[in-house]
Amino acid sequence: MTAYPLRRSIDVDGSEVGDGHSLPDTLLLEMYRLMHVSRSFDRRALSAQRQGRLGTYAMLEGHEAVQIGTALAFDEDDFIYPAYRQHGVQIARGMPLDVILQYWRGLPNKDWDVNTYNMMSIAVPIASQIPQAVGHAYAARLRGNDIVTGTYFGDGATSETDFHSGLNFAGVWKAPTVFICANNQYAISVPYEKQTASETIAQKADAYGITGVRVDGMDVAAVYLVTKEAVARARRGEGPTLIEAVCYRFGAHATADDARLYRSAEEEASWAERDPLLRLRRHLKGKGLWDDDTHKATAEAAELAFDAALEAVEAITLPDRDDAVRHAYKAVPPLLVDQLHDIQRLAGERETTFDDCDVWQVGHDMVPTGATERWTMAEAINAALHQAMEADDNSVMLGEDIGVAGGVFRITEGLQSAFGEDRVIDTPLNESGIVGTAIGMAIEGTTAIAEIQFEGFVYPAFDQIVSHLGRLRFRTRGHATAGVVVRFPSGAGIGAHEHHCDSPEAYFTHAPGLVVVCPSSPLDAKGLMAAAIESDDPVIFLEPKVLYRSGRQDVPVEHYTLPLGRARIARAGSDLTLVTYGPMVIQSLMAATAVATSGIEVEVIDLRTLYPWDVETVVDSVTRTGRLLVVQEPQRTSGVAAEIAAEIGQRCGYALEAPIRRLTGTDAPWPQFAIEHHALIDATHIEAAILETARG
Repeated sequence: MTAYPLRRSIDVDGSEVGDGHSLPDTLLLEMYRLMHVSRSFDRRALSAQRQGRLGTYAMLEGHEAVQIGTALAFDEDDFIYPAYRQHGVQIARGMPLDVILQYWRGLPNKDWDVNTYNMMSIAVPIASQIPQAVGHAYAARLRGNDIVTGTYFGDGATSETDFHSGLNFAGVWKAPTVFICANNQYAISVPYEKQTASETIAQKADAYGITGVRVDGMDVAAVYLVTKEAVARARRGEGPTLIEAVCYRFGAHATADDARLYRSAEEEASWAERDPLLRLRRHLKGKGLWDDDTHKATAEAAELAFDAALEAVEAITLPDRDDAVRHAYKAVPPLLVDQLHDIQRLAGERETTFDDCDVWQVGHDMVPTGATERWTMAEAINAALHQAMEADDNSVMLGEDIGVAGGVFRITEGLQSAFGEDRVIDTPLNESGIVGTAIGMAIEGTTAIAEIQFEGFVYPAFDQIVSHLGRLRFRTRGHATAGVVVRFPSGAGIGAHEHHCDSPEAYFTHAPGLVVVCPSSPLDAKGLMAAAIESDDPVIFLEPKVLYRSGRQDVPVEHYTLPLGRARIARAGSDLTLVTYGPMVIQSLMAATAVATSGIEVEVIDLRTLYPWDVETVVDSVTRTGRLLVVQEPQRTSGVAAEIAAEIGQRCGYALEAPIRRLTGTDAPWPQFAIEHHALIDATHIEAAILETARG
């Protein structure tokens, strides 16, 4: 194993050690100023929190050398992915103090423009920003942008899946990324020795084939030099670096924590002797660059700047209630408008009037009338992907086995040979890494289409999808978007093993910020996929695997899109409305044809988009028919069918002539394929449910 000595430049007494540093005096003075501003900010923010002027706050004292030393080593155009304790990095990169404080006061941080400061917003889920930094760096290099990404995290984060996926992807791709671990000895209360069995964190770099460096995190000069080397290495195309900066958190983890429960006074005192500000101040005094008057002026300026920033933040007028639904999507879905109006009405408030441009406008189907081909759904999706990649050089696809193999269902067949392995990427086998890097690619400005091999494997990526993909626009107030398409085969009926036959759509319709799509025909699949790729909102695209090659349809060869959020009336009828989606559309049409011989005309509505779903079309139909049957393949409780039944029951209660009925799978895991038929819903079941609903 590679040895990882602790790099140092300035000793505790202020003298130079080892090879010293040779840094210019102006840089040393600026380092001290920024470290002092950071500490002053930290202490005054803690005081403000105790006064009830800020929310829960994460302290940085003890990390000043890590944050300032690394931040100054990056170029202005380099992009930073922070965790939640990098206030010093933000200060060093020129972010105004009032902008930083808006987050800690719990305000919608509309002034934190990630593109202005080249810094992503705060990431709360531990380590989840790491693969995003890697994807950003990969996409930037692919587009010819000479930038390096840096990402910050603590020693506790090195136990998280996303730490390992991020470093592994970076090593395989030789991404220009610098990983900065502030090893402050504790993950809240869990000490280092209970966090990992490795002697150092830097040695973890060995497993991923990247450079690892260990540095005294209380020595700002050494931190700067190590990071400068890492940034230069990345910019030269020599790959990423993992920096372990050994430091100490002088305060508690955050204002809700009490470090006295798990740390001794003796331990804290021993680390206090290594204080990074005292060390640099002694060094500056030894060089004749510092005196008490300079220190006093620096302290007063820092305190005045913080106080002015806090006063400015406290003077901000809180936005109206409608701000709580803006920015979740590029335009507010009508469903979300209705939900807001419900709350406002019950609160006795005036309902917000939205401009047309602020509300999701759902278009109508416009299918080209030109040349067609008889395609399966698999071929139609492949064609949509090919056209998107051909039309936009700034697009990539990534996933397991999607390149040479063309995916396990051959949906991406031929695309890598057409567009190259840099754009059609066979990734390491890690779903969280696939989606995480795709998010970073999208933040950089690339169109990313991520494939998950099977629906049952999407769960490891759930954190990236729900915590980041769906929330990014809202979190950044529209300054950053992630128009990523996450596509995967879904559903049962092919006689597959466990985790190869799930239908996880309800999880994603419940998560804010996501568009969820499930086509039922080749024509719809091509148009909806094209629309998903062009969408500014992230899309979860479920592809019913049982329909991949179950039939052919005339599909326009030329590019076209179908509107997201618009249902399709698959069969007109006057006696009963049947709402469904995906593979159940085919079964429902068969059942509707069968009951027509008994004089019952069923209107079959194919939702196509599961969120935001087409309430208007369903309401119009139920108002005419007076009856509603909702059919879905997966489990019943809290499913798509439950949402439709509740919404229509509330909107159409007086028009209903019979109770709403749901026909769904059971609340049990999908059975083994030898007995899968016990769980499958087919046309016979639907026919019987139609008759019961009609009689009701």
